[in-house]
Amino acid sequence: MSSGKSRPWWVIPLWVVIILGVALEVLRFIPSGQVAISPGLTGNLRQMVAVKNAKTPGPGRMLMVAVDIGTASEFQYVTRWFRRSWQFQPQQAVFGPLNINQYIQYNAALMQQSQWAAKVAGERLAGINARIATYQGALVVGILNTGHAAGKLDASDVITRIGSYRVTQYLGLRQVMRHFKVGQVVDVTITRKGQTKIIPIQTVHIAGDSAPALGIMVGPWQKPIIPRTVTIHPGQIGGPSAGMMFALEIYDQITGKNIAHGRTVAGTGEILPNGNVEEIGGVQQKVVTVYRAGARVFVVPQANYQAARSMARKMGYQMKIYGVKNISQALQDFQTATS
Repeated sequence: MSSGKSRPWWVIPLWVVIILGVALEVLRFIPSGQVAISPGLTGNLRQMVAVKNAKTPGPGRMLMVAVDIGTASEFQYVTRWFRRSWQFQPQQAVFGPLNINQYIQYNAALMQQSQWAAKVAGERLAGINARIATYQGALVVGILNTGHAAGKLDASDVITRIGSYRVTQYLGLRQVMRHFKVGQVVDVTITRKGQTKIIPIQTVHIAGDSAPALGIMVGPWQKPIIPRTVTIHPGQIGGPSAGMMFALEIYDQITGKNIAHGRTVAGTGEILPNGNVEEIGGVQQKVVTVYRAGARVFVVPQANYQAARSMARKMGYQMKIYGVKNISQALQDFQTATS
């Protein structure tokens, strides 16, 4: 017969709780291989955009909106059912061949291009003859993991030659690369901050591409020609999705039309210089962000409309959501919603 005292009933449940707590804490430090897309922040466009000799649009706020994107821990992923407004996607689907730092750099380049497009689209909407000028060369907008360009080329470099071959436009870069072999070191002539440099880079093979590659992403080398000076301060926000709202704020400051009419309104969408509005990512999380910021009018690209509406219904939000294909339609919808 045992003479020891029996354990209190709560000892085993307590140990279970402790073990589970330790396990969950450990999961916070284990990467899941997923990317978490969650509600981010809004920006008051009047504080971000400055047009020379601007008119005061009047009371109200127009907001741009961004999402938070980051690598998710196992803890975040296993508890995803409690995160109704979050979305998880495999890292490969979001970042592709980029790491997180390269992805941020790439989005910074997209933000720069979106500002150029917004300045042109906003001034043209206000009746000012603005345009985008395209120059010879290929603009580096991102550096891939797979290649030897990392540490040698930077986003915003302009490639003008590969070896003895001129690069007149970014679409012709692959054709130029066909003159070389995988593993060959080629002289890449670039323009960087007004200076010409020649940088030797070894070519690589990238899956799905038959031509030798440098391991970079490129776009057209363009600059806006705008009669009215416009300055945009996006802060740490990257990507192209603020373009439509930048353009509308530029229009508002030039014309003084007072788009918001004393209310808080928000929008998102990539803008092209001709005023067309393109699809963006993270619209469901942006619905949550703008609602929390007090906006009850939200204009999104037509391609994102159904997803935005579904998220608003899921969260029980009472708000007006409009889907648009161009900036003129966005302007009309804002005026309809706030008048």
